[in-house]
Amino acid sequence: MRRALTGIWFPISVVATVACLWMDLGEDSYWLLRGGGMEPMTLFAEALAGAGSALALPILAALPAAGAALRELSAGAARMAVFRCGRGAYIAGKLLAVLLAATLSQSAGCFAFAGLLLMLCPAPAAAFPASILLNRLLSAMVFSLIGGVGALLTDDPVSACTVPTAASFALTMLSSRFLIGVRYVSPLSWLSGDSDALTLLIALIAAASALYAVVLRRELGRHA
Repeated sequence: MRRALTGIWFPISVVATVACLWMDLGEDSYWLLRGGGMEPMTLFAEALAGAGSALALPILAALPAAGAALRELSAGAARMAVFRCGRGAYIAGKLLAVLLAATLSQSAGCFAFAGLLLMLCPAPAAAFPASILLNRLLSAMVFSLIGGVGALLTDDPVSACTVPTAASFALTMLSSRFLIGVRYVSPLSWLSGDSDALTLLIALIAAASALYAVVLRRELGRHA
């Protein structure tokens, strides 16, 4: 976790999250800078579930730590770590790092963006969109785990970002072209803040965590 939080990709992910959320405001960002009477928490909720999240969120979630396990395996550092703490502790530590790094980077970026909105419009009237933010953080966990699995299976650290992005794009296209009436196929629908979406995300995190642990254990058998 220390390496993930102090590495270059963590602050890049935070800053890029703020930039992507700002772009998701669309025309509202113009009127916001013009001093228009905008509601900051309403804008915050719109940005959290904006269309740009379909491609930006998978990349930003995976940047801090999704490919860390593969890099350690490739460099040989995992062998000494497993010797010192055991496979179970190593796998649990890597799984926790993937989940927390994605959550913390998204949390920092989202709260920084909310602070920016409050600086421009310091009198919020709407409620804080806690349910949408929670679903966004859980979605980031899902994408980060998918990235970790993709990197391990392809033996390529770049896949940590490209695999979840491709999966999100494919689901978005399927939802808009072929499965129009099916709920929660598109990752954008996961950001709605609904309780059903929350349940689905928890189930996806559990399944992706199990898959990540199985794949990492297999790779440890090959490399360490």
